[in-house]
Amino acid sequence: MIEYIKQEEFSNYENTNSRAFKDELAEWRLSIKPEFTRYTANLLEFISQHNAYPLYRVDKTGSTLTGAYEDKTAKPITFAELINRDDLRDELVAKGLIGAEYKNSDNTVIISYHCSKCNIFVIKDGIHRLTTWGVYQINKEITVYQVSSNDWLRANSDMPNFCTCKTI
Repeated sequence: MIEYIKQEEFSNYENTNSRAFKDELAEWRLSIKPEFTRYTANLLEFISQHNAYPLYRVDKTGSTLTGAYEDKTAKPITFAELINRDDLRDELVAKGLIGAEYKNSDNTVIISYHCSKCNIFVIKDGIHRLTTWGVYQINKEITVYQVSSNDWLRANSDMPNFCTCKTI
């Protein structure tokens, strides 16, 4: 069940629990008419049935991961695609981006930015846990704090790399 929440609740969760994003840097502030929700989902269904993307992408050859949002030649890769690629899984393990630390985590809460127009979900926090659980087929009930908008045109870091919308 989707529960609409106030921006303050979303911001409080993001500021308190996300290592990467602080309120003044939150990219969602650049979206138009954002809506904030919280819901639970089955992890394996979420990553297989959604257009859910980690922040890292693949280089223009499709063979190496990159997390640099500035790299405009990199291509998006969904969680479903990522966990099915042996070469990229090996790279994730070698870089310490998946493993026991994440496999055994009890933290099942993630942060998702959603474009309601092109229906993509960019996971802004929880990437390593979701990837690890997906690779090892560890099915968990996750809680998703999500901000949705149908206009991310002013976004300036991650969303332009995933959102295919050009106009509202």
